[in-house]
Amino acid sequence: MIKLIREPFVHFVILGGLLFVGHALWQRHVTKSDHTIFISPAEMERQAQIFATENRRQPTDADLEGLLFAHVEEQVLMREAQRLGLDSDDTIIRRRLAQKMRFMIDDIGVPPLPPRDDLRTWFEANPAEFMRPETRSFEHIYLSPKGKSDTVVSEAKTLLSSGIDAAWESQGDAFMTGRKFSKLAAPAVQRDFGTRFATDLFALPNNREWQGPINSAFGVHLVRLTEVTPEILPMFDTILPEVEAVWLDQAKRTENTEALKKLILKYRVEVGE
Repeated sequence: MIKLIREPFVHFVILGGLLFVGHALWQRHVTKSDHTIFISPAEMERQAQIFATENRRQPTDADLEGLLFAHVEEQVLMREAQRLGLDSDDTIIRRRLAQKMRFMIDDIGVPPLPPRDDLRTWFEANPAEFMRPETRSFEHIYLSPKGKSDTVVSEAKTLLSSGIDAAWESQGDAFMTGRKFSKLAAPAVQRDFGTRFATDLFALPNNREWQGPINSAFGVHLVRLTEVTPEILPMFDTILPEVEAVWLDQAKRTENTEALKKLILKYRVEVGE
């Protein structure tokens, strides 16, 4: 008997049996875990907070029952989808996971502000970030091309050459957003009148005479500039909070980019031929 126990083959059989039993027990544990949905008090609290935020009231017992049923339903469907391999190579799931990982990178923390002198040096090296664009205030006489598209420009030229008097607001056609505009930068003019009008308006010489005609997306205009505010870079001390905010935003984006680069360097990329 002792001699039999010392045989290597017997050792192999016993070890194999133990491994088989152990594997079976582990599989039973995994199967049980896979089919167990545990709802913690923290999850119940989280569901209640979501409900209160969305509905502006605390959930009733019936509300909580419905929330927890929806949570269990979601967990069951998710696990069954994973079991069937439906999460494999799914573009939407990949993008969602990548988005969540990016959110985690974004939560690294806020970098500390540099000393005031260093911030001033950075401000002076990046004036375009804080430049206030030129703005123009103007009045206009609008001539609609409706029914006279071939003659509207000549009509505008005739009106301009004949002299426009103090009753200019009664001349031309009604314009849907009015006849007077105050301190508009080029993007705002472009949004309201079109690119061509914005370009021509900001090319007009700075005087108080009626000028034009210039075309817009709507028709033809005669324009009188009433105020021109040139492009200007504000003083550092007057916009310090803005400078700090822009610096922090750029520093945060730089940190996030570096963190993502470090993650990418952990992987080897192979391109098939």
